[in-house]
Amino acid sequence: MKKAFFVYCCVFLWLISSLLASNDNAGTTSFNFMKVSYGARATALAGAYTGLANDALAPFWNPAGLPQVENKELNITYLNYFEGFNGGSASYVMPLTDKIGVAAFSKFITSGEMIKTIDDGGYKEDGTFGAYDILLGVSFGQYRSEVLNWGINIKFITESIEEYSSQAIAADIGIMHQTTNKNLKLGITLKNLGKQLSPFIDKEEDLPITASAGFGWRKSVHTVTAELVKPFDYNFIFKVGYERQIYPFFALRAGYKSNASDWKVGSNWDIVAGMSIGFGIYWKNYQFDYATASFGELGLIHQISIGYRL
Repeated sequence: MKKAFFVYCCVFLWLISSLLASNDNAGTTSFNFMKVSYGARATALAGAYTGLANDALAPFWNPAGLPQVENKELNITYLNYFEGFNGGSASYVMPLTDKIGVAAFSKFITSGEMIKTIDDGGYKEDGTFGAYDILLGVSFGQYRSEVLNWGINIKFITESIEEYSSQAIAADIGIMHQTTNKNLKLGITLKNLGKQLSPFIDKEEDLPITASAGFGWRKSVHTVTAELVKPFDYNFIFKVGYERQIYPFFALRAGYKSNASDWKVGSNWDIVAGMSIGFGIYWKNYQFDYATASFGELGLIHQISIGYRL
């Protein structure tokens, strides 16, 4: 079993090193809404969820976490993004056996109506336009041994800006390793491996491929998560999160991500840039989660999630 885990890790490290070596198209990817965090619990933990992924949010973060979900679970999230932008997600996870879990999931973001301007000897308004992104996917995760789970997502994405639109298909692959410490799990993912099926105009663009490696440590009422993320069109990002179960029905969460410097402009908001906080309330088979994350002077984003365990 340990040999199988070693082989899987070697394959993943080879893929990551090969892809990281090719970064000539930095900043030119499309469908960048796929980088947005979805799920209030994960967002409160700064998105450090690759090594945890133990609930209905698993399809968004690491499909190898699906075998950890013992019951049918539904999660619906509302995202209040930057001004004018709103979105949401839904995921439904179902165990097929004690070793296999499957899921269906979706997420979207929309701009609402925005003012269109034209250059006619000076900029002037010319009506309004809208933009939206939608992702639909299915997920499969399997327990392979006492030390290894693996999983895969298949996703279809469509993006529209005014009369222009584009579609793509992509896959995520992930593994999760149970270490010799029963409280510690390690996760690795490669996300958004795919192809643009139809370009906006006439040039095909790359998808925002991202590699992540992290851990989730859980003991008693404490959960600690951390991970290193490498978007292939951006620098490395470090994320860390902490959750404390204050009462059986209430949990507090906080997190931080290292790319906070991107949003620091010398204002009073700089000190909280990159930070996130949130809480969870549990009642019978229901779970209510809230998170807010600071982007410095750009402002706060808010997420509310409602979960139900069938």
